[in-house]
Amino acid sequence: MTLDIDLPTSGPLISVGVDIVDVDRIRKMRERQGDRFIQRVYTQAEQEYCMRMKFPDTHLAARFAAKEAVSKAFTTGIGEHFNWTSIGVVVGDRGQPEIELDEKGTRFMESLGVARVAISLSHTDDTAIAFATLIGRET
Repeated sequence: MTLDIDLPTSGPLISVGVDIVDVDRIRKMRERQGDRFIQRVYTQAEQEYCMRMKFPDTHLAARFAAKEAVSKAFTTGIGEHFNWTSIGVVVGDRGQPEIELDEKGTRFMESLGVARVAISLSHTDDTAIAFATLIGRET
C-alpha cells in the first residue's frame, strides 16, 4: 500500500523547542482581556478556527504553546524577531498542524538557513503542549 504523504526525506535538524501551557491560564487571560488578548496573540485564521470549536480555550492554548515552542526553537523568544502573530498555526491538507510565518518571520527563517518549521500539538482538557523542530535546507 502506497500513501501519498509528502514528508521530507533529508535535511538537517537545526533546533527544537517545546512549550506546555495550562488551559485555565489562557481561559483566564481571555476572560480578563477579551478581544484585546485574542487579537494581540492570534492570527485571524487561528481566531476563526479556535472560536468555532466547542472548547476554544484548549485550541487557543495549543496555539499559544506552538508560538512559544517555535520562538524557543529559534532561540529568540517573542520580541525582536517574532511578534505573537508572526507565528500562526494552520491546518494542513490532511488535518495536521502546520506553521505559517508572516513576512518578518519568513525573512528571519531564511536568513538562518531554515527550510521549514515542523510542529506537533497535543492537548487535554487541562494542558496543551507543542513541540517545534527547525529543518535545514537539503545539501
